[in-house]
Amino acid sequence: WALGGAGRGNYWLNNGMSVQVDAQAEGTSYDNGCCGRFSTQSYLVGGHWSWRNPQQSLYGIFGGVGDTGGQRTGLIGGEAQWYWQQFTLYAQVGYDTTLNSAFGTDINAWFLRGTGRYFVNPNFLIEGTVMYANGNIDSSFGDPSVGFQTWTWGVKGEWRFATAPFSVFAKYQGSETKYDNSESFDLFGAKVTDHRVLLGLKLHMGDRTLQQTDRAGATLD
Repeated sequence: WALGGAGRGNYWLNNGMSVQVDAQAEGTSYDNGCCGRFSTQSYLVGGHWSWRNPQQSLYGIFGGVGDTGGQRTGLIGGEAQWYWQQFTLYAQVGYDTTLNSAFGTDINAWFLRGTGRYFVNPNFLIEGTVMYANGNIDSSFGDPSVGFQTWTWGVKGEWRFATAPFSVFAKYQGSETKYDNSESFDLFGAKVTDHRVLLGLKLHMGDRTLQQTDRAGATLD
């Protein structure tokens, strides 16, 4: 089981430029099958600098830093959104790398992510996302580098109450990571898959509808 939370804030510097700040954290409890339960925590903080026209499009850059189980990573990239009636198309490209590792292992990858959003009405949203990442695992102990490829995909439905500043959402998310053959890492082309369902509640401050948030508020991931 995983329990987490996130917060986002958007501020308009002028009529065409805005800044968004993000923070999120998650804790996960595991049963490893032999030695009882253990837990791990992760967090990520980031920011976006964007030029946008709420009636047409958004173009910007983003960056962030986070920690997962003692391994600190940083990421940077560019992003764009296009708006057309009830549709929003969202694309990101970026690079993620280890900044500090407690395990003597460096991980780096570039990634490409695409999201499509459809507003059935201003307060009912359906969203689909696909991401591809390609990277390497480098050990400081002299072992050869191991490549990996990751696909993630997901679909989400979100509905906001018309008379209250809250929305509820349900999301399915899947992922698959394949590793290149390596005797040193004992992976031999290993594949790891993950499927999860997330349920959540959001509090909105400032915007009246989900579509207004998407076009003029904290719309970036």
